[in-house]
Amino acid sequence: MRRRLAPSLATALCLAFLAHPAAAQDVSGCNSWPDVPVNLQPVFDEPKTDFSQNLAAIQLIASDRQHSIPQYHAITMGITSYRPVLEFRVPIVVQEEPDGLSCAYVQHVDVTLGYRDVTVFIASEIPQGTCAFDETMAHEQKHIAVNQNILEEFAPLIEERFKAYLKLNGVSRVQNPDYAKQLITERLKSIMDEVVDQMIAENMRRQREVDSTDEYARLSRVCNGELSSIADRYRRLGP
Repeated sequence: MRRRLAPSLATALCLAFLAHPAAAQDVSGCNSWPDVPVNLQPVFDEPKTDFSQNLAAIQLIASDRQHSIPQYHAITMGITSYRPVLEFRVPIVVQEEPDGLSCAYVQHVDVTLGYRDVTVFIASEIPQGTCAFDETMAHEQKHIAVNQNILEEFAPLIEERFKAYLKLNGVSRVQNPDYAKQLITERLKSIMDEVVDQMIAENMRRQREVDSTDEYARLSRVCNGELSSIADRYRRLGP
């Protein structure tokens, strides 16, 4: 009973730069700038369910290594899939100075982070309303809870890291405004990538705990061994 997990969340990166005039600045340097707001929106879609896929189809979903944790058992009975989302937007105000330099000000940073299109798949060979079905669903709910908890824990960390960086680097005085935008964007992306890597590693660690040897041994015994019987039948007969 695996859940899919992307190795990188940066699959939907959106950057938008809005340059428009600001109030006149002191020609000797850039004016002070207030703390840059960081608006971080965690998203986790309400899980949908799909019980129409047979065991062969479930194995195909689980075999997508780019979007799944490594398998710990031979037959996947259920899986939770989702589409990871990471979008951030960094509007920047640019003020050209008479001396040829420019002041670049970050207005705010908008971040959307999380998972959309969350779907729990349970193999159609497991009859709905049975003990085996309920156990499989309960196992997938444990995976979903891990993802939700990880998102709740790491979203504030990203916000904190962004604010700390922008407090010192929210204003740039440069010759080329486009270069200032590039530098700020690259640094914010680097910060995001670092935290997301930590987030993925911790998620995988906790998901492995859900998929412990003891858990799979328990699932093989519950419901009078119904799940084991379904898996054995699939092994014998194949797709």
